[in-house]
Amino acid sequence: MLYERYGMRLKQLLLAPDLWVPIPRSADRERWEGIVPESREMWISLAERYTDYAWPAIKMEDYMAYWKVGEISKLNLALFERRSVLGILSIAEAIEGKGRFLDQVVNGIFAICEETTWVTPGHRNHWDVDKEERLPSATEHGVELFTAETSALLVWIRYLLQDRLDGISRRIGERIVAEVRNRLLTPYLEHDDYWWMGYREGVRVNNWNPWCNGAVLTGFLLLEDDPEVRRIGIAKAMSSLDAFIRTYPADGCCDEGPSYWSPSGGGLYECLELLHLASEGRIDIFDERIVRDIGAYLYKVHIHGPYFVSFADCDAKANPGGDVVIRYGRSTNDEAMEKMGLSLPSGGQPSTTIWFGIYGYLRNIFQEKKGTANRNDAPYVRDAWFPHTQVMTARERDGSEVGLYLAVKGGNNEESHNHNDVGSFIAFADGYPLFVDLGTEEYSAKTFGEQRYELWYLQSQYHNLPTVGGVLQRNGGAYRATNVIYGLTDDMAELSMEIAEAYPTEAGIDSWRRTARLIRGNDAAIEVVDAFAMRDSAANAVFHSLVTPCRPEMIGPGRIQFEYAEGRKAILIYDAEHLEARSEPIEHMESRLKRNWGDRMYRIVLEEKTEVARGERKLSIRLATD
Repeated sequence: MLYERYGMRLKQLLLAPDLWVPIPRSADRERWEGIVPESREMWISLAERYTDYAWPAIKMEDYMAYWKVGEISKLNLALFERRSVLGILSIAEAIEGKGRFLDQVVNGIFAICEETTWVTPGHRNHWDVDKEERLPSATEHGVELFTAETSALLVWIRYLLQDRLDGISRRIGERIVAEVRNRLLTPYLEHDDYWWMGYREGVRVNNWNPWCNGAVLTGFLLLEDDPEVRRIGIAKAMSSLDAFIRTYPADGCCDEGPSYWSPSGGGLYECLELLHLASEGRIDIFDERIVRDIGAYLYKVHIHGPYFVSFADCDAKANPGGDVVIRYGRSTNDEAMEKMGLSLPSGGQPSTTIWFGIYGYLRNIFQEKKGTANRNDAPYVRDAWFPHTQVMTARERDGSEVGLYLAVKGGNNEESHNHNDVGSFIAFADGYPLFVDLGTEEYSAKTFGEQRYELWYLQSQYHNLPTVGGVLQRNGGAYRATNVIYGLTDDMAELSMEIAEAYPTEAGIDSWRRTARLIRGNDAAIEVVDAFAMRDSAANAVFHSLVTPCRPEMIGPGRIQFEYAEGRKAILIYDAEHLEARSEPIEHMESRLKRNWGDRMYRIVLEEKTEVARGERKLSIRLATD
């Protein structure tokens, strides 16, 4: 798409580096003095915290901890903090223009350039290196997320403050150029075998592709002074981005989940925006259906406020940043997406414990917001269906969070950031969580290793799914939903599927037909119906799991009540003749789950009173009226 249309004409299409001004440089005092006062005050007050900042050491014991005990948080936090503080100081210096933060900017640049590696230990596993070696090498460079983010940060700082830095010493900019070339641009040109590039047969790429390619484009567009090398690098990035677009689900659904949309769909947008700006609009694929659908996905899976449909590793509370969503909507002429962006918080105050996306912050500073909106102005799309990914969303009424909300997934158990969750569902009431997908904990070596599915929150028994004969769903593309049927009328939306193949043969399931539906109208309800039969009519033990942040209250046979918001309750109705209900607190939660759900969650277990060979069970969820 990109390469075919534009890849051979880049010298004619692109502005030269010295002519391209995507963001006002610090020397353009009129533009920087004209930013909104709130933004100016925020960045300067943040930077004032770090005028005497002691740059944290990068300890080799923290690097080796990944290999010894699977711990990565200490190392990552030190890396994030260094980069975030440098970004804050640099933007504040561009805003104020008085030199007050320059010494610390230089300190930060050299602290980061002196790091032995920008590659975190877990990411070394993505290419052929000595896996027995637990310490980094100053010559072992490769293109991965930390290298990409670090390079982009330094390139933009050099672009913004070059005259100021050159006034101190030209060696500052020269060091940035040397390190970015050595660690990012040269390895990128030398390799076609990075998995995320999209050149390996049968390997589907994910958010790494636009994330890394965005940094690569930034480097070649702003830093590379050899026109032919610049052309080759940008053309290769286009080709790689084509692979991302080509292998993206054709319905635009981000199967990694909305909290990964920012580097995935949002990352693609920023790549396309860079190319559009650098060519004065001559490179433009914003009218392509897949590009529009990748953006539209975000508002189709928005529930209310910070909550989005959160299957897989995704956080339930996502903040894609309203500014990039607004720009995406305007570029694709999608009014609903622009409206979604206006309803979301802007990029806001940066954290020092996560990635510092300097390009996004700079664009936000100079972005004109058209109109005002609040959270109630989100589009609140009534129905959405993603046929390729097999995800359905439905709410009681268009344009409002009031009432019941249902999301259901089919798919398979080899999706990006996969959980074993084929057939699971999410239910909300009035925009509040009722039955949910937990998400994931802080990453560790185990998260992406061979023991991944030993993590309890990835298993089907901690999703809204049945467990048969003590056997859980299995990971892999062969474990999937089949015969998936979506139905929609004004009065009802439903998704029906066969989920037997999501379980291994030892579960003994011949057929398990799950149908989840939202019924609208005066008798609104969510119904989940399971019709099942065991192989050879052999009776088996079965229990059904439901995960909720609401404290359950058993109010009678076949009825459990949940207070989902103060004074507002929902009732779960189940077949008390066949099912015995119990509630288990989920207390072994750590920081990431607690950020989404609080200190405690509950698992409802509806267990068959006797072993069963076949049957049909219906769960009904209704809002309490008294």
